[in-house]
Amino acid sequence: MSGFNRYMVLPENEKMNEHILNRNNIRMIRGANTYKILISGATGFVGRHLIPQIAKIYNNAEILTVNRNVEKAQSLFENLKCTHILSTDYENIIKFNPEIVIHLATLSSSRNDMEIIKPMLEANIEFGVHLLSTLTQCSNMKLFVNVGTFAEYRTGTDKINDAYLYAATKSAFRNFVDYYSNLSHFKYITAIPYSIYGSNDSAKKIMDYIRESVSAKTPVKMTKGEQILDFIHVSDVVDFFIKVIENQQNIIENIPNGENFFVGTGIGTKIRDLAKLIEKIENKKCNIEWGGLPYRQTDVMHAVAPIEQNNSIIGWKSKIKLEDGIKL
Repeated sequence: MSGFNRYMVLPENEKMNEHILNRNNIRMIRGANTYKILISGATGFVGRHLIPQIAKIYNNAEILTVNRNVEKAQSLFENLKCTHILSTDYENIIKFNPEIVIHLATLSSSRNDMEIIKPMLEANIEFGVHLLSTLTQCSNMKLFVNVGTFAEYRTGTDKINDAYLYAATKSAFRNFVDYYSNLSHFKYITAIPYSIYGSNDSAKKIMDYIRESVSAKTPVKMTKGEQILDFIHVSDVVDFFIKVIENQQNIIENIPNGENFFVGTGIGTKIRDLAKLIEKIENKKCNIEWGGLPYRQTDVMHAVAPIEQNNSIIGWKSKIKLEDGIKL
């Protein structure tokens, strides 16, 4: 594929350590303000908001997206300077030779039935492992930004306790990231977004069901609504990833490998209180049958991000208040 810069000959596995020593020199040759960023999951909710911001802020950045549907990516980002390839195009990933990878690609679901197992393992583990294996042949690779889920921490952030099969696949994938990080000597962190909301999300979430209930003719069945969640606007999540790019050198040099960053506001809101807030904004009553659905066996009842280190390490904190974000 045309348009890729080729900085050096790819190493054999036994020459990997020698090749790693040249990474900083490559960066100096290219210039301090130039980035080569690979993004998976570009056409997802966060990716659709993130890529235009990266292109706007870092106008010298080279962006490569890996996709199941290249045509969709080309349509979404047709006016941006990006290259889009299939997720299985490992040869052109190697040629692109990224220094930062933001791994957004995921199949998210609370299902745990037989039919979901294979596609979920393929999306959340197999694809990621193929990508990581390919990155071992990328001499410029420095930082892998893994993306987890707050549902990995059903009983608190002191230890992993997966709420759903989806969360279990995200937890399992961390072991592969750690393995390849040690093998190829690149740094990685895990971003753990909380309850993301905002416009143009193709997947319905709790806030969407509540808002739709305002105009529903029949009551929308929901649980008792006692869960306390941390709702963060997608623009704030995008800003987090921008800060990671901006602070990549500090992360690489000073942050422990595999560090978690809990991406939320630090403020919990009960789902029933969220409904009241939406009623206030819409000036209409929600038509909800509270308790019409049972809680799932391992539902997350309290998920609020511990946010202290985000500001101290990378200078990031959320800016959009929930009431303002709902209005956007």
